Amino acid sequence: MKRLVFAILVVLSLAVAANAQTFRGAINGTVTDPSGAVVPNAAVKATESTTGIDHNTVTTSEGAFAFQDIPLGFYKVTVTATGFPAYTVDKVQVVAGSIYTLTVRLALQQQSTTVEVSAAALTLDTTTQTQTMTISSDLVQNMPLNGRDFTQLISVSPGFGGYNVGGFGSLNGTRPNQINWQIDGVDNNDFWHNIPAVNQGGVSGIAGTVMPIDSIEEFSAQTQAGSEAGRNAGGTVNLVTKSGGNQIHGSVYYYNRNEFYAAKSPFFIRSTTVPKAPRLRNENYGFSVGGPIIKNKTFYFASYEKQQYIIGLSGLATEPSEAWVAKAGTLLTNAGITQISLASCNMLGPLTK
Repeated sequence: MKRLVFAILVVLSLAVAANAQTFRGAINGTVTDPSGAVVPNAAVKATESTTGIDHNTVTTSEGAFAFQDIPLGFYKVTVTATGFPAYTVDKVQVVAGSIYTLTVRLALQQQSTTVEVSAAALTLDTTTQTQTMTISSDLVQNMPLNGRDFTQLISVSPGFGGYNVGGFGSLNGTRPNQINWQIDGVDNNDFWHNIPAVNQGGVSGIAGTVMPIDSIEEFSAQTQAGSEAGRNAGGTVNLVTKSGGNQIHGSVYYYNRNEFYAAKSPFFIRSTTVPKAPRLRNENYGFSVGGPIIKNKTFYFASYEKQQYIIGLSGLATEPSEAWVAKAGTLLTNAGITQISLASCNMLGPLTK
């Protein structure tokens, strides 16, 4: 009985591992010798450049290796095997939802103990059928966004059409709310409208919860993936948040949209009662900071942002004078209409004899 329960738990754990959607990335590949024969039991190490954390594995009997679900960033991959010099591939970039396929061919023993290869020219994700549009951190920071709203980034995804504010718009020809929004792989969908819950506009369009742009590492939109993506036909959009590193880094910012710099509204008429245009201001300010707690082991990252949205509405209107109301009442009485309220008189247009 115990063996049966154990077997069931093992099967369930494997099923979860196989079907769980990842917001991170992966590196896999094959190690061969100069003749093209596979090299089993080779030690493979992937070192993250920012944190210095090592990920270790060994090749299988078929010479294959894989680093699954690892944090985003640049890695240095080192392969060592008996009888061969160390083989190093630098600047292997791991992006959200993609697998970096790395083919390693070891050289014969020579004086040189390390072979450095630029990863820029190597093949990216030839393992899966996934189609992913990824916006890296530097582009996220520099892309112009009205109100610093991350949902507008979806507009640069291939196959998107429509108005992108608030998470609406069609992806791959689907209905406007058929996008699965996630943050670090966690559900970020509003239960009612099926739009992003974070940055969702409330009263006067002010977001209840603000996602700081400075806390986003990558913006990833998957329009073709395996069955594990699921939920929505349009695709899956995932935000990957930043983390700390061995170097202290951060930002401080203030953005201000003010009516003083805006064009004059054609509906605004300056008068003694309304001497200047009503206030229309949107302020975004905050900070972010990250760094090490224990170098190469533990890190921290924190961010804060506040949005203040001020809007003033004004308009010109008239209301009937007492003389006008009295005259209207007289005309109605002469016409035989005696039961009428003052509110009804105010709704009528000008009356003439």
